[in-house]
Amino acid sequence: MKRILVCMLALWITASCGGKGEKSAKTPPASQENKPVQMIPDEDFTEFERLAEAYIKPYFDEAGTKSEATVKRGDKFDLYVFGEHSTMYPMSAAEYRLVIPSGITVLSQANCDSTILTLGKHDDDFMIAYRCAPGPKMWLVRYTCLASDSARGGTVGIEKGHTQNYLGFAMCDEQRTLIKAKPGQAMLKVE
Repeated sequence: MKRILVCMLALWITASCGGKGEKSAKTPPASQENKPVQMIPDEDFTEFERLAEAYIKPYFDEAGTKSEATVKRGDKFDLYVFGEHSTMYPMSAAEYRLVIPSGITVLSQANCDSTILTLGKHDDDFMIAYRCAPGPKMWLVRYTCLASDSARGGTVGIEKGHTQNYLGFAMCDEQRTLIKAKPGQAMLKVE
């Protein structure tokens, strides 16, 4: 019975995230070319999604407070991916893609204690289902990384997954409502 439930959950995650393509980005008029552009404009979020205040962000500590780190070539270090959202909207699944600078290798990953199921790869399209989490913040995955001799550092970022083209959460409600998230970034320096 437990296997059937796990298989059903895996199918639900795959089906609920598929087939929902995003609007294509429009090129800004020439007069706006020098203005900063948000990665995901607020108008792409429903009012409900704005109230959820959902983010998926990378950090360098288990508390989710350190968004800058300096490592030496040859050092191993931990990188955490956090889910952040309003406590009014508990979540039970997340999907993202982790983008790391060249020369940084992921050696292993550890999932949060409440993990039920994971699918995909961190650098393509990673999905994780977990027991209902009330928020406002929890680490979902810890990646142990190595800075190789060729590492130069740079931005660690979160983006939409390649396969499903989705970045966000599934709520704990009966319909497993999808909530788009905004991406976060962290800065890694290599000495």
